[in-house]
Amino acid sequence: MYKFILKLADLPVEINSRYNFSRNKVKEYVTADSNAVLSARVPDAALCEAEQENVENRSSAYVEWVCIYREIAEQIPHYDRVVMHGAVIAYKGEAFMFTAPSGTGKSTHIALWKSMFGEDVEIINGDKPILKITDSGVTAYGTPWSGKEGWHSNVAAPLKGICLLKRGKLNKIKRIDAAECLSQLLRQVYLPKNEAAAEKTLELFGKLVETVPIYVLECDISETAVMTAFGAMVGCCTEREEDAD
Repeated sequence: MYKFILKLADLPVEINSRYNFSRNKVKEYVTADSNAVLSARVPDAALCEAEQENVENRSSAYVEWVCIYREIAEQIPHYDRVVMHGAVIAYKGEAFMFTAPSGTGKSTHIALWKSMFGEDVEIINGDKPILKITDSGVTAYGTPWSGKEGWHSNVAAPLKGICLLKRGKLNKIKRIDAAECLSQLLRQVYLPKNEAAAEKTLELFGKLVETVPIYVLECDISETAVMTAFGAMVGCCTEREEDAD
């Protein structure tokens, strides 16, 4: 058994794993902090059940790795945090999330941001970031659970916009009210099986959509699509800052 503590979304988390695979995956997040606030260990029965559902014939070590993520996702709502399915980038220190069903083009879109803006853009997480949601705002954190590309950074940034991606022939973006996207966006949030944690997740989700601007981007996979999103999301942030001054 491998036992270690990682700092995940500013929470010390104790991990107990059977395989060194998980330890290697999270090495950038391992901390010397000895006071974990939560722990994750996959029971034998849960691992056995997950292996039976393993239609892609992944290794037992990989299956445990995924189960550890689920164990953490079940607990973190009690600490004002949720896991979302989406890709998060930071542009000059401010985070923007792009979310959509798998296969829509999130990875290609954020790769274009990185290609076009270079060091001004950092990919925080390509698949499963953690969001900390409080009355003072929303912060996006990188996690080692980051999709097939493995894009993640152990960093955090204030979340300034959420963009729902849709494929389209023309590139156009609009800001929408939360009511227009509740069901679609909620499908991208990890909803725990535990009733209390699920209720807390819904409470945090409500605060998220009230706090962070939400956009719908219909686009192809092109630099024009990136500039369309950039103009609306980053430009609006700049205008808000100037108005505040």
